[in-house]
Amino acid sequence: MAVRSMRTSYFGKYREIVWAVALFLLFDLAVLVLNFYISFQISSDALAINMAGRQRMLSQRMTKELLTAAVDNNQGIVKLSSLNDLRKTAMLFDGTLTAFERGGTIPGGDGSPVYLDGLKTDAGRALLRDARQLWQPLKDAIAPLMTGDIFDPAALSVAVRIARESNTKLLVLMNELTTQLEGVARDKADRLRTVQTVGIMLALLNFAFILFKFIARLRATDRKVEAAQQETAEILATVKEGLFLLDSSFRFGSQYSASLARILGMEITPGSDFRELLRQMVHPDMYPSTVDYINLLFGDRVKESLVMELNPLTAIEVMVPRADGSSARRFLTLQFNRASQVGRIANLLVTVTDVTEQVLLQRELAAEKKKSKTELTVLLDLLKVEPAALTHFLTNTEWTLIEINEQLRSVKGEERDYRFLIGSVFRKIHAIKGDAAALGLRPFEDLAHEFETLLARMRDKGSVSGDDLIAVPLPLDELFERVAIVRDLSIRLAGYHDAFSPRPGSEGVVDDLIDLAQRIATERGKEVQLSTDLKMLDELPSPVQASVKSVIVQLLRNAIAHGIEAAGERVQLEKSPVGGIYIALKRDEAGEYELHLRDDGRGLIPRRIKESLIESGRYNAEQLAEYDDKQIIMKIFDPGFSTAAVADRDAGHGVGMDVVKQKLHDLGARLRIVTRENRYTQFVVRFAV
Repeated sequence: MAVRSMRTSYFGKYREIVWAVALFLLFDLAVLVLNFYISFQISSDALAINMAGRQRMLSQRMTKELLTAAVDNNQGIVKLSSLNDLRKTAMLFDGTLTAFERGGTIPGGDGSPVYLDGLKTDAGRALLRDARQLWQPLKDAIAPLMTGDIFDPAALSVAVRIARESNTKLLVLMNELTTQLEGVARDKADRLRTVQTVGIMLALLNFAFILFKFIARLRATDRKVEAAQQETAEILATVKEGLFLLDSSFRFGSQYSASLARILGMEITPGSDFRELLRQMVHPDMYPSTVDYINLLFGDRVKESLVMELNPLTAIEVMVPRADGSSARRFLTLQFNRASQVGRIANLLVTVTDVTEQVLLQRELAAEKKKSKTELTVLLDLLKVEPAALTHFLTNTEWTLIEINEQLRSVKGEERDYRFLIGSVFRKIHAIKGDAAALGLRPFEDLAHEFETLLARMRDKGSVSGDDLIAVPLPLDELFERVAIVRDLSIRLAGYHDAFSPRPGSEGVVDDLIDLAQRIATERGKEVQLSTDLKMLDELPSPVQASVKSVIVQLLRNAIAHGIEAAGERVQLEKSPVGGIYIALKRDEAGEYELHLRDDGRGLIPRRIKESLIESGRYNAEQLAEYDDKQIIMKIFDPGFSTAAVADRDAGHGVGMDVVKQKLHDLGARLRIVTRENRYTQFVVRFAV
């Protein structure tokens, strides 16, 4: 309906030009038809003139042939050729005269038949009547001579006499006929020239009218286009968003808003490839899907409203260059709208919006919500933690963070120093995470896990520089801030702890371990039963007790994450679906303490540890062939090594057993590992106080 209206509008807009062109074509057609018709008539008249001229010649030839035949006859000579020539001439003259009277087909100059129209003019008809009156007696006189092989002298004498009497008159009449026909042809030629001249003049006038109107329309259109361009330029100069057109070849259009260069931080060249800009804006992994999305917009198989929901270029983070050479972080949203033309999608109108303020505000709100939620979580967790244990955790955590901060300040500028620092910080943060998990302080555990993820990326890089350590102070400050918040809350809640009656000493530790075990098992879809005998923890000095608790937490997490199987797997191995873990602290006859942690899981399997070591790239098969099974098992304490396929907050970073090794070193302890495939694993730690 819209297309039809547009066509009607354009026809009305150019109505005068359309009519002028139609008249021009009509004039040309009329002139062409008249020219063809008159030219055909002139061609017929030319034939008639030629035939009239031939009649003059034929009349003279007949007279000559009759006179020649008479002379030959007087001399007694009979020529058959003369007789035949006379007959042909007489027949041709009579047939041509008849064709002039009624029209008909006669032999042409070359002997081929031609059609001769009968004369229509009164003067011509009168000449033909006079010619017929003169010819008929001569024709009748010649008729006896048209048969036989010899001349009848009497008939020949009569024919010669009549020919002499009518010869001159017939010649005059044929001359007049020729003149008459030439005049008719001349009049028609004049008429043709007049028609052509008038047609050409009218066509020229019509063309001048079309040209005048067309130029007038062009000028009017140009004025409208210039006005529209001026309006467009004003809009593009004042709009705050970046606007531009994108064609199916990913080329920028010639028109775009003045804000586009400011938002993108670079000048845009019309016709340049948008994909080059896109490569700078999005992550390489995201680039192919983004190009596919834009190509999808140019297709008409999917509705625009559905495609818009898939837009990957929403609030993307980019670094926009500044005039001073620095860069500013911005968040941009690119919105695409189809621009259709004649039923096809010709371009995309792209709107680039700087949403930095909105994104930062949303992040601030999210951070505040997270902070409020964290404070509430901390508050609830604090109500469950024994005050002395909490104070001890906060103090140790704060001192550990201070140590990390001092290490960052004093690190040297060599890569091995950076790697040593990362490993050291990794162990300290993992210990904090383990202590927090043991106390049920989930916010500390989550922060420490995020810190570990950052450190794991640094550790696994090909090379480490001082620039990589710039990101470390931020999570460190968050932990410092979290310690301060919890310390403040713990002071406020000090008076409420008695109301909740937390269990002191080793009993509180056992409760925390049970909660930790159940949490890890539930998250991994497993079932565990924890049995403990840790009363002797109360006998240990506070620093030693903290180290022993850290070892217990790390070994417990490792047992559930790696040792205990899922219920279905345990049933297939003819085990109870519930995994069993036993933890005990005892004293031997020599007065040393023995920490036992035993699980009835899959055990430490040397061949699987070998496979993980090879997959990690730490060793090759030739190197590991030199180690026995005990040495292979001890590789689980290597920093960064883990058999977990995916890292999470309880396993996979390869730092838990490294922390155990460090704590055992601090305690001066000895370690013994006893294991059997698919049956159990037992760690025995012996230390003196």
